[in-house]
Amino acid sequence: MRFVTMGSEEFPTLLFIHGLSATAESCYGKVGRLLQNNWHIVLCELDGHYDGSPVFSGIEDACEQIEAYVLENHHGRIRGLVGLSLGGTIAVSVLSRGKIQIERTVLDAAFCVDMGILRGCYGWFFPKGVARVRDKKYVPGRLIELFMGKGNRSMTQMIYPGITVETCRNACRDVYSYHISGKLRNTSSLVEFWRGSREPYPAKSAVLLMKYLPSMAERIFPDMGHCQFLHEHPTKYAALLDQFMRG
Repeated sequence: MRFVTMGSEEFPTLLFIHGLSATAESCYGKVGRLLQNNWHIVLCELDGHYDGSPVFSGIEDACEQIEAYVLENHHGRIRGLVGLSLGGTIAVSVLSRGKIQIERTVLDAAFCVDMGILRGCYGWFFPKGVARVRDKKYVPGRLIELFMGKGNRSMTQMIYPGITVETCRNACRDVYSYHISGKLRNTSSLVEFWRGSREPYPAKSAVLLMKYLPSMAERIFPDMGHCQFLHEHPTKYAALLDQFMRG
């Protein structure tokens, strides 16, 4: 894992975790640059999502790397954590583990639903679909919309051209069988859950998370699919983040 920083270290720190098959730049590069005059921005580059990196091995390993970075560079405490999709699931695990202190957290379409008997189906289709998009091969629009929401192509435009099937499979293995830890109840972080109105599984994730985080607020973007608000309205996204993180 690598960490890209923007803005002065004298500012409060916001740490961002991007989504599966995308990159730190394609997800949060513009948002980071919009916020860097008032915040110290840290963009995590997950393994398997940048040139020369090892494959993504799993959520637990990603948590350990993020925690080690924050402990070494920020005395174990940051103002804000923002996670998108897979990054949101990782953020939930970081909160549950409780090894670093995070004042405020945004979970953007975190996927926390155990898919049960559908794990194998989704775990096979998603990596195959990503590989076809990566290789600029035809993928049926209905299949894309099944994962991303009706009329949404945002993630296909954020994709990392070096993404491998193995990285996708490892991530899907953890995400589609994810169980929320009861330790999440112990977090002191103030949490908001963001999602588009056309995202069925993140909506279910929010319901599950509220059992552990009863004070969690939910922000819903009308007529938006997976990652669509971030991709199409980064300036508004940055403004909402700034407002929430300032409190």
